[in-house]
Amino acid sequence: MKYLIATLTISVICLSSAVGQQPQQLQVDLSLEDAIRLSQENGSQVAQARLQSMISKGAITSADGDFDPVFFSSLNYDFNESATSGYFAEFYPNSISRSYSASQGLRSNLRSGGNVEFRINEGYDNESFLDDTQANTSLSLSFTQPLLRGAFSMVATANERKAHITHDSDLLSVTQASVDGVQSVVDAYWNLSFALADLEVKKQSLLLAENLRDITVAKYDVGAVAKVEVTQTRADIASRQDAVLIAQNSVTTNHDALRRLISAFDNQDDWQIDFNLVSEVPPATAVVNDWNTLWDQALENRSDIQKLQLDVDSAQIDFDVAQSNMSPKLDFNATGTYSAQDNQVGSSLDRLFDRDSPGYTFGLVFELPISNSQYVGAKIQANNRLLLAKRILRDQSTDLAQQIRQALHDVNYYSERVTVTAHASNMAQLKLESEQLRLREGASTNYQVLQFQADLAVAQSQQLQTQTEYAKASVKLDTVQGNVPTF
Repeated sequence: MKYLIATLTISVICLSSAVGQQPQQLQVDLSLEDAIRLSQENGSQVAQARLQSMISKGAITSADGDFDPVFFSSLNYDFNESATSGYFAEFYPNSISRSYSASQGLRSNLRSGGNVEFRINEGYDNESFLDDTQANTSLSLSFTQPLLRGAFSMVATANERKAHITHDSDLLSVTQASVDGVQSVVDAYWNLSFALADLEVKKQSLLLAENLRDITVAKYDVGAVAKVEVTQTRADIASRQDAVLIAQNSVTTNHDALRRLISAFDNQDDWQIDFNLVSEVPPATAVVNDWNTLWDQALENRSDIQKLQLDVDSAQIDFDVAQSNMSPKLDFNATGTYSAQDNQVGSSLDRLFDRDSPGYTFGLVFELPISNSQYVGAKIQANNRLLLAKRILRDQSTDLAQQIRQALHDVNYYSERVTVTAHASNMAQLKLESEQLRLREGASTNYQVLQFQADLAVAQSQQLQTQTEYAKASVKLDTVQGNVPTF
């Protein structure tokens, strides 16, 4: 039903805009549950976090591409004409050379840190001083594997593993944005609820003062009170009119804050919708829980803590790579070949696949920087980044303990205040009624009645604010643990 109301409301606004009419403020019933649902669907922070997670998912594909096989191919033509010398100059004053060369193959990086390449080479030479053309072909398979620096999967897959960590972190950001969004909407909902109720308190207080003014003016007209009583009442009315304006401004501000959190803003007409808040503040109940238990649960559930642990894991990868790079370079290389020669490329390839002319090479490549400053400095940086990530995780965990303790304290504090402020409000009402009776009997003054009216307004505002603060604190106790509360 509420979906239907909202849809009809937006449709009416769009229709009025289409015919050139000024959109009017329309009111829609809104429960806290609906506000939370709309914020999850339309909230900007959640939407941005989801898009960021999609970006980092693409980074995983990109990192995996480091190990994709690559096909390569090349084709070259070379022409060269030059004067000959010596014996051949008598027969061939000029030497003309034409050659074609081509190569095709596959190469790929390996997760062991090495690389492998398979290649076929073809060459065709036509020299003017030779009776026949010459075609050379070869097939080769080469393999390189680091044995010390950059060796094996710990280094080779570092970027891939960090891409996965980044994506996992971004997914946790979606969860955290969802939890934060719930708390933001709950705060905004109850802030608006208080602002609306407080506005009514301010209006009622102004009405009490205006009624007292009317009575006082009537008494003054018959000479029953001094003019100062009328002046005092009118001065107090002016002050309460200002309080009403302030309360109205608070309603407008909090209305916009809630609209911003839950509306899609496909067009600006969403700003024209007012909300009639239908949810009641929950009854105040003290919570008996051990904060250490809640803290342990929060350490397991909180997305930001899990993200910081992933930061530690990422920093550990960087340190492991830097540690590996401290070693000298020692690479194993091996190449196996088959070659063939004939006067045409086709026939040369036929002979190549007969594998009559094999060859192979293997060896080691060793490098040792004299001071190794580049890798020493990189290791120092990586080590300190790792220590920093661990420190941030530790400090955030300690801050979380403080937040848990504060959230638990706030729930119990406001649950007690709800009872106290309700009693204070009732007492202020009784005092005002008693003082109004004394005024009618001539035993009090306008000043005293106005003061008791103001005291009642303050007590009622404090009662309303305490109720809404308790409603926010009760949800905060869930969200601070990383949980999305149910209503």
